[in-house]
Amino acid sequence: MRGTRKVAALAFLLAAALAVAQSHSAMPPIEGQSLAGRKVVLPDAAAGNIAVLIFGFTRASKTPTSDWAKKLRADFPSQSALDIYEIPVLEDVPRLIRGMVISGIRKGVPENERLHFVIVVQSEAELKKFVGYKEPDDAYLVLLDRNGNVVKQLHGRPASDSYERLKQALGSLLKRKS
Repeated sequence: MRGTRKVAALAFLLAAALAVAQSHSAMPPIEGQSLAGRKVVLPDAAAGNIAVLIFGFTRASKTPTSDWAKKLRADFPSQSALDIYEIPVLEDVPRLIRGMVISGIRKGVPENERLHFVIVVQSEAELKKFVGYKEPDDAYLVLLDRNGNVVKQLHGRPASDSYERLKQALGSLLKRKS
């Protein structure tokens, strides 16, 4: 009888561990160039920190992506364990004008945010699939834990309910030491 309980308890713990492992999936690598001129590969660049990746796929998505980033920076101003990345995906922008578009973006981004503002010009179809792309002008957010695993994904504008859910998830992750 006693051995049966141990086996049952072990089976329960194993099932629980598998459920947790399955709920946090790994993120595919994303490569881009920061506005500070550095090559960035995510999630590796955020290793050891919690990261919020804010993707935009159209010019009109600039407003919601900026709104998310501003709110997060305002609510978590001195969190060294948190990286907020704004990631415009510009693969569909014609190469002929891509440089001008990037230059225009750079002019609108403060110097202290340029390292975490990453331009991506490849793998757009894969990224859209990864984020669950539906609405062209939405912001798409991915919350990563310290190991680069996806904890939460959402899209849209920072409406109070979705923002509060993200804020709670972030607060919970930041309280954990590893």
